Amino acid sequence: MKVHVIYAHPLANSLAARLHEVVVDSLTEAGHEVDDLDLYADGFDPVLSAQGREDYHDTAINQAPVASYVERLKAADALVLCHPVWNFGWPAILKGYFDRVFLPDVSFRFEDNKIGPGLTNIRKLATVTTYGAKHWRAMVLGDPPRKNATRFLRVICHPKVQVQYNALYAIDTATPQKIDRYLAQVRRKMLAF
Repeated sequence: MKVHVIYAHPLANSLAARLHEVVVDSLTEAGHEVDDLDLYADGFDPVLSAQGREDYHDTAINQAPVASYVERLKAADALVLCHPVWNFGWPAILKGYFDRVFLPDVSFRFEDNKIGPGLTNIRKLATVTTYGAKHWRAMVLGDPPRKNATRFLRVICHPKVQVQYNALYAIDTATPQKIDRYLAQVRRKMLAF
């Protein structure tokens, strides 16, 4: 299976970087073809410009500025997001990726005056993430990142997409043992992906 990994964290010595390495290594070990996109290392521009917004609905030209990212997304059978949760949302660079790359005729289609999924090539979807907040606090606030990953992304993929959400909460107070258990859990999930 061709798995597109999208990673969003600026620091090479972070827990997110360790998780990203585990994700890519485990998927590769499991025999998948991994297309790894590190948004920061790639220099992805997350800003949706005025011209980009003007062209957003014009499917003849809207993909041109992000064509290589669209091609990689459309070539994948599965998608794995690896990122921290910041301020109860995706990092800005990842949110900008969605704003700029998830365009009409990419992530969704208008057909017969109805909106339908555009990424029907994506049959498996996973998120590997960390939170500074405790689990209960995220739940009280509605846990928007979880909802985005398990609801919003689900409806734009294949109708039978398999979705998993892997999260470690309260990382600021997590013991090394708890972090090691989470890394091992992520490894198991990616080996079985």
